[in-house]
Amino acid sequence: MEQQRGKGRPSKMDNWLKALQEVLSQENILFLTDNDLRILTNEKLDEENQISERTFRHWKSSKHHEDEDTGKQFLKVIEKALIKQKQWLGEKMLEPNNSLGWNRYRWILERKYKEFQLVHVSENINRNEQTILITAASDEQRKLIDNIINADFEEVKPVRIQSSNDNESQNYDF
Repeated sequence: MEQQRGKGRPSKMDNWLKALQEVLSQENILFLTDNDLRILTNEKLDEENQISERTFRHWKSSKHHEDEDTGKQFLKVIEKALIKQKQWLGEKMLEPNNSLGWNRYRWILERKYKEFQLVHVSENINRNEQTILITAASDEQRKLIDNIINADFEEVKPVRIQSSNDNESQNYDF
């Protein structure tokens, strides 16, 4: 049963949520974007119950009627789908017979979920009060970035060497 939001047309969220749950129950949704989910869900509905990208973003950012239980349920469905994806990736990564392929699942986890990203962020504020963000993927890169930012390095001056070839009388800076 569709809920009324005072004056105006009924909310599309009830029908749309049911169709979304169907899409999310499919197995191959790991690499789908929000827009992909919206398109696949819209395909399951008649045109009057389809939603725009803007509406999807609003719903996802909790911009729905505060008394609308379906809006809260929508957010829970999205969160639960993300949790299932993390669980599936973790299980695949930790399978005992997965000695060679675990790295690809770790790669997906790092790129899809911020909490698994293993990067170091350094901040430095220059004279104009602008912030510079630098990320490093490894500990070695992090140390190099920190050393550069903290001016913890030695300047190496060029050394002039004489050419050993008698036909050349030029000096070269290296």
